Formats: sequence, structure tokens, C-alpha cells
Amino acid sequence: MKTSTETFPPFPEKTTADAGANVLAFHPQQGSLADLPTEPKSKTAGKTTASTAAVAAQPGPAPQQPVSPAQQQLNTALLWVHAMVDAAVLVNAKGKILGINRFAARYLGTTPDALMGHCWPDFMIKRHQPRYLSLVDSALKDLSSPQHGLAEVSLIKVNGELKDVELSVSRLPLAEPTWLVLMRDLSFYKEECMKLHMLASTDALTALPNRRFFDQQLQQLWQECQRKQSPLSVLVIDVDFFKQFNDQHGHMQGDECLRRVAAALSLALPAGVGLVARYGGEEFAMLLPHHNAEMAQQVALNVQRQVQQLDFCEQGLTADVTVSVSQGIATESRGLYPNAQALLAAADTALYRAKSEGRDRIGQSC
Repeated sequence: MKTSTETFPPFPEKTTADAGANVLAFHPQQGSLADLPTEPKSKTAGKTTASTAAVAAQPGPAPQQPVSPAQQQLNTALLWVHAMVDAAVLVNAKGKILGINRFAARYLGTTPDALMGHCWPDFMIKRHQPRYLSLVDSALKDLSSPQHGLAEVSLIKVNGELKDVELSVSRLPLAEPTWLVLMRDLSFYKEECMKLHMLASTDALTALPNRRFFDQQLQQLWQECQRKQSPLSVLVIDVDFFKQFNDQHGHMQGDECLRRVAAALSLALPAGVGLVARYGGEEFAMLLPHHNAEMAQQVALNVQRQVQQLDFCEQGLTADVTVSVSQGIATESRGLYPNAQALLAAADTALYRAKSEGRDRIGQSC
């Protein structure tokens, strides 16, 4: 609580006569209210006038400076920014933060006061700053439209973490060029999109990538290997006599068999290279970038060994129950195949050649 430093002149000192004149001497038995004494004016009038004059002589507060129309406009805009329930930032033409509400400051992990005067683009990662600046430039060139699109950027919080947001930039009709930046948190949206992407790209039974994801990666790796003039090998793998396995042991055991084969293929995949996916039914496929035919052959032999070591006793089957796989290999090198689909078709042809020659075989594309 602030303490005023303003002083006032002392009240006039009362004489003994004054004090006596102000003593209440009324008693119900001795008079009425009309008999109450009043304060004599003749003795205090001069002092009261002097006191009033002294108070009037005290210096009052300094007159307020007039606020310019431009400042009045800015003040109104700042009030709106702080009243918004959306994350909002007010910046000038140089990117300086003129105002920011608590919701926007929360995105950066600090308070509004700590952000005042800082350069707004500095809180974006460098590769996203041009997205924001392009919105500002379009606003300068096109004055007929107050709002200029949306941009997805990553903000840098004060603790170094990143915050994904979608922002819009609107030019306000103020005397000085001023922009209102509104933001929407994309963190939850990104998490949900990632979950949906995983669901759309993963085989529910084996937890391996599915055919859709495999086809996408095949196309990407094909383009990469073509650009780098590096070989790319594809393995197509099929579980031998799987229908008989299902018929003899039931579909529940068949599903568990596929899960075990998927785990064995994952172990056979070279660390940090390529991927293995469930391509459909009892068929799997493997992508091996930067692997020539000889290297792919070694991976296929490792696949063969890993599958042969599977023990189905743990799932209640007898020790004599085993499975094997047949494999087909095709390798793109120096323009042997016109496109990725032709490479995959060649590996599939090599697989069925291996199966026709007997099971547990590895076939190489010619």
C-alpha cells in the first residue's frame, strides 16, 4: 500500500475558551437540543481561511500529456490482444513484439512481460522463418486483404524445446504497420496424425510394416539408389506349406507361426539397413538398399537359418513341427530394370522358381 508524501498544514490550535465552548452540557432535565452550544465562528474564521489557502497552495498532480491518435489505436489493439482466448501476438513492421497475451507466452514457456520488445521471428526455427516473412511480405504488397494465409512453424521455447503451431498473419488498420499473429497448437494434432500414420502403415498381426508402407519405401529407395548409382536388392519370402500348417494346427497357431517368422526375419535384417514387411498372407518382403546380388544372397541365407531355428514347443506344439521359407532375390544395378515395380516383379518370379524347384530354396533373378 503506497503512503502519500503530501503534507497538509496543522489544524488551528484551540484556545481554552474554544474548548469550553464545545463542551456538551445537555441534560434531559435541563433543556432541549436547541440549547446545544455551537462552535464560535468569530475566533476561528481567520484561521480556517488561512488553512484553506495553504492547502490550495500545495502543488497538484502534473497534467497528463495528450495521447496521439496512433497511440490510442495501438492501446485499443493491445486491449483486444489481452482479451482474446486464442494465442495472439502484436508485432510491428520490424518484428518487434508490441504485445502478447498469456496464451501465446505459454507456448514459449514464459510470461508476457519477459517477451516484450523481443524480435518475434527469432522464436521460430531458422528454416521456418521465411514462411512467416512471406506472409508479412504478401500483406505489404496486397493491402486490400487483411489476412494472408496460414503457415505451420516450429517455435523455440525458452527451455529449448520445440512447439509446433499453425499461425495466421493479419494486418491491422492502424496508423503504423502492425500485424496480429494468431496461433493454434498443433501438438495434439501431430500426435494423432502420427498414431493414424502408424496404424495405416503397420500390419496388425506381426507389427511389421505393411504392404502399403513397403511400396512407398520401395519407390523412395529406388529413386535414392538411382541418384547415387547404388545397387538395390529386394527379397520376396514365402512360408512353405503354410496352408497345411493352418489346417493341421488351427488358425490361432497359424497366426502365432507368422508372428514368430516375422521376428526371425527382423533378426536377419542387417542392422540399420532397409526394412522387412508383411506383404500379404504368409508372404513377406525385404528391401536392402546398397546391397548387390552377393550381399543380398548372404542376407537370404541368414533368413533361412533364423527360420530353421524356430522352436514351436513354446506354443504347445511337438518338437517335430518346423517351418521353412522360400525366397526370391532381384537386384537393380546399372539400369537392369526400368522401374521399381519391374524389380519387385523379378523378385516375385525368382521366388516361384525357387518354390517350383522344391521348398526351402533361394532363387536369384536372371
